[in-house]
Amino acid sequence: MCTPDGYVFDSDNIIGYIKEHHKHPFTDMPLKTNDLIELHYHKDLDGKYIDPVTFKQFSVFLKIVANRKSGYVYSWSTIDEFNAKPDAWADLVTGDPFTKEDIIVLQDPDAPKDRASLNATSTRKNDDSKNAASTAASKATVAGPPTSRKDQQPYNAAGYSKGIAAASFTSTAMVPITQNESELIDTEEYMFSRIKSKGYVRVSTNMGDINIELFCDKAPRTCYNFIKLSQSGYYNGTKFHRSIKNFMIQGGDPTGSGHGGKSFWGSNFKDEIAKKLSHSERGILSMANHGPNTNGSQFFILYRAAKHLNGRHAIFGRVVGGLSVLDKIEAIPTDESDRPDQDIEIKDVSVFVDPYTDFSKRLERKLEHEKSSTALSSGKRKRTVEEEEEYDRETTTWFGTKIQSSSTAADATATSMSSSVTNSADTDAPTKESRGVGKYMKTPKFDTLKPSTISASRANAANNANNGSSTRKNKHALEYKFGDFRTWG
Repeated sequence: MCTPDGYVFDSDNIIGYIKEHHKHPFTDMPLKTNDLIELHYHKDLDGKYIDPVTFKQFSVFLKIVANRKSGYVYSWSTIDEFNAKPDAWADLVTGDPFTKEDIIVLQDPDAPKDRASLNATSTRKNDDSKNAASTAASKATVAGPPTSRKDQQPYNAAGYSKGIAAASFTSTAMVPITQNESELIDTEEYMFSRIKSKGYVRVSTNMGDINIELFCDKAPRTCYNFIKLSQSGYYNGTKFHRSIKNFMIQGGDPTGSGHGGKSFWGSNFKDEIAKKLSHSERGILSMANHGPNTNGSQFFILYRAAKHLNGRHAIFGRVVGGLSVLDKIEAIPTDESDRPDQDIEIKDVSVFVDPYTDFSKRLERKLEHEKSSTALSSGKRKRTVEEEEEYDRETTTWFGTKIQSSSTAADATATSMSSSVTNSADTDAPTKESRGVGKYMKTPKFDTLKPSTISASRANAANNANNGSSTRKNKHALEYKFGDFRTWG
């Protein structure tokens, strides 16, 4: 809250002070609680105060004003640019009209004597500012050299971003954001794109058992729907309501009318048309629908190839056992509406191989392992006995010597380097008796030679030169020269 003359206070402190003293804390002028104006500040994602229009951060070098009528706080440059015009005096947030006299200066760095700054005059205890300052200090303390470690992304992070950064730069209604975040893929979509194996089920009917192979790698969503419905007992007790000889048999409708049935998600899902799959043989399992992307729970099994259905129905399996049962079902007569005269009932659908459950278990183990490894590397937990034994086996050679890890080797290298530097410094450091040049340099010492010593050394050098020449001559004299082979005989 602020006073009409622009002093800003914490609401609890100023109200209590006015009720007790009935005057202005600084000017000692009479003041009532009704004279106080409630201020509305805007903050960015870091919790810092900003201008609600330009998103410019407030600082001690910025002139800050408030609208007496709305209570919103702006930068003076914003008011001067957008409101200081004829017929433009309307609050930039609420749109309510106001006058130039309604502007209250809260901070003016150009007139510190006439208007004390926001921080100097305020008696409130701004916890947000303290927290921000402490956070900045902690960041400055913890900050170190950049590392190559990347932020750990969620397992289902997409290869594209949410687009918030682009939207914030093109929309004035959003706070500017300079960091992109990856979009998260739906858990099921993430799983569907990674299923590479097939599923197997057994459809038990009153006519016999039919074994079916599901193309989970080609139509993962459709197979997932069929497996989940089967595991929930959705198909148990349902009847095949339509059978056309030399064409197909249709079922999967709990109502038995051919117009019912819902998917595992409760709504229709889109077609999964695999180009490599075709209605080209007897026993193909495909989804029944009443138009594009209207798949539910109904399915059909072909009695004979029907390639005209390609691209219109999603193939998701084939019969791999029990074709003789299919022959019995095809032989049952039907009425005019293609309904079998004899009930063909599905007693149970047993799932033998479920690649989706297997994938979920593997993913759960992987995430748990990554979580455990992260906690171990960060020091939040210690190795178990089994992990310690495994670590010893991995870091021990056949000869029983330990292999240093990269971090241990780096620490040892740093320690040896520091010790060598210290030793060299101690050795090269000048003593109190010696007058060194600089901190680690000694004054070079030169021996003073007498004239007699110099002449003697010159004579020795001359003798050595003569001895060397005579030695070379004798060496050449002793050498044997072959010439040619005329002396042989």
